[in-house]
Amino acid sequence: MMKRRQFLKSGALLLTAPLLPGCGDSSGPGRSGSSGGNLDDTGMDFPLVLPLPFAHGVASGDPLADRVILWTRITESTPSASQIPVDWEVSATPDFVSVLKSGTQLTEASRDWTVKVDVTSLSPATTYYYRFHAFGQTSIVGRTRTAPATMVEEVRFAVLACSSYWSSYWSGLGHLADRNDLDLVLHCGDYIYDFVDEDEEVRARKDIKDTAYVDYRDWLNLDEVRRRYALFRSDPNLLRAHQQHPWMIVWDNHDLSTGYGNELASDIDPATSTCTLDDTTRAFYEWTPTRPVKADGSGEFILVNDGSYPAPPDAKLIYRKLPYGPMVDFFGIDTQSNLPGYGLPVDASHLADGAPSLFGRQQFEWFTGHMVASQQNGVRWRVVNNQTWLAPVDIPDVVDGIPTPKLGISRWTDYAQERTLLCQTLRGDNAQSLRVRNNVFVSGDAHGNLGSDLIEDTALLSSYVSGLPVPNPRQGSTTINVPAGYLRATTAALGPISTRADSVGVEFAPSSMGRGGADELVTNALSLEPGNPLGVVGARAIELALITANKNVQFVEWVDHGYGIVSLTDERAIFEYWWQDKLTPESPDVLGNQMVSWAEENTSALPARFPDQIDSVIAHGMTVSATQGNRSAEPAPLDTALLNPR
Repeated sequence: MMKRRQFLKSGALLLTAPLLPGCGDSSGPGRSGSSGGNLDDTGMDFPLVLPLPFAHGVASGDPLADRVILWTRITESTPSASQIPVDWEVSATPDFVSVLKSGTQLTEASRDWTVKVDVTSLSPATTYYYRFHAFGQTSIVGRTRTAPATMVEEVRFAVLACSSYWSSYWSGLGHLADRNDLDLVLHCGDYIYDFVDEDEEVRARKDIKDTAYVDYRDWLNLDEVRRRYALFRSDPNLLRAHQQHPWMIVWDNHDLSTGYGNELASDIDPATSTCTLDDTTRAFYEWTPTRPVKADGSGEFILVNDGSYPAPPDAKLIYRKLPYGPMVDFFGIDTQSNLPGYGLPVDASHLADGAPSLFGRQQFEWFTGHMVASQQNGVRWRVVNNQTWLAPVDIPDVVDGIPTPKLGISRWTDYAQERTLLCQTLRGDNAQSLRVRNNVFVSGDAHGNLGSDLIEDTALLSSYVSGLPVPNPRQGSTTINVPAGYLRATTAALGPISTRADSVGVEFAPSSMGRGGADELVTNALSLEPGNPLGVVGARAIELALITANKNVQFVEWVDHGYGIVSLTDERAIFEYWWQDKLTPESPDVLGNQMVSWAEENTSALPARFPDQIDSVIAHGMTVSATQGNRSAEPAPLDTALLNPR
């Protein structure tokens, strides 16, 4: 099987032959006290953005209706003690006139000086503000929000993936931080990267583009993995996006990579690497506001009630569920760590004929069981935070049962039997004989924009029929990216009859936060200068081939990068693709496309509406227009240090 990149480069050769206004005072009561600690960073070669000791800001994540994880890190030039006490506070307002919750936690080197607090006894669907104190200094103020416990009018969340520091200026993260109507941010994996992409040398720390430098090459050990998180958190836009919203993060291959390797030339001996999967998963839990789960594989949370550090008993387990009342259940899954390269034992006994499993039996049964239970409990939507494109996007079979060679654009190409079993289970082949509706998979990995129905059938000739593809009438983030991709302008419904009834859900993949798409690969394959329009021409040819060959694909665009916004109500889900020119700092936010999925069948509408299908809003006579949340929470104040990053 060819690598995805090899396919895109070789295909390209064939197809192309013819920071913000306003700031707040984040000073806290501790800032005027005695400093203490080793807080002089003069000559300190460590990625920083804010003054010591809270140089990497704050973050929150995995909120439940009554609790949320708060995060920070203590950074000194050299450790001043074996343990450091850190105070934390939670308030209903950013000025902390009234402190609702507070406590103290000790941090130490064994957890890389990170602080994670599971704050309890909070109110549902409520915005809170938080901060930390140490050495007489106070962190910036963070904003977070708990999950609802009862039905709400709307749940709004952002989706992003593949956030490569070296590939983009991350303007999109700045725009994401500016939004004041979000409940949650989902990151679909590759939160950090192990190496610099050869096609995308956009920026480097201190402008040192040298693979002998630790911040421009693959990591070699646990300390360097931890430093990579510090590098990414030294970007003001990422720091502000964490400051303003709670996140739910899953990992993917670059987060977990153990073997040393670079696409750029490096003189370092790979044999000097000591990095293990235990190291990369440990650093992930230390540096992200991720709630730990039990070691028994049940996916149940370890709920810490005494203010102590919520450490995972087995850092290699990450799949979990966040309930958001009757509107939506959020699932985080792991379709990465069971790949053969990690050497973990994988139970595939739920599959016939020795077929391989990405989930493993325990996770598969946990996931499908909870999806069915969610439907039984009357939850309106199920959103799955998923690593890689699940829907078929590859060379199709002509007829069912006669397979053709595949390119392997998604890892699911090698796990087709498990994908089939998943679709069958959601379609009703389960112990309850229950059809599970309104399933939304949000995905990353492939660095392209995708909107697709979720089917397992890859044959062109079948009962599933889509409309014809047409160019997307909208422009991307640059003048040369127009028309931006291809979409299907009709639903293909035959009056009140759906020709896409085999779909068991929809997939929404809003590209990457920087890591390159087809245009960069085309540009490099043809030895063109960055920004050459032929790169976009080549990407357009690849997109047209993919949407034509894969009947389930309703939108594809493989040039622009950014994030997505999803708006869920009882009636519908709206999906928005927001793009920024990754090569330009402070690039504007551009709405590149908008799609819709309906929660209920309505055959009296024109055209008819069917659940588990994702359509261009144009197909339903709607105009592309950005949605706006029905509430707005006051932002956490912007620290002036973020306006002048180091």
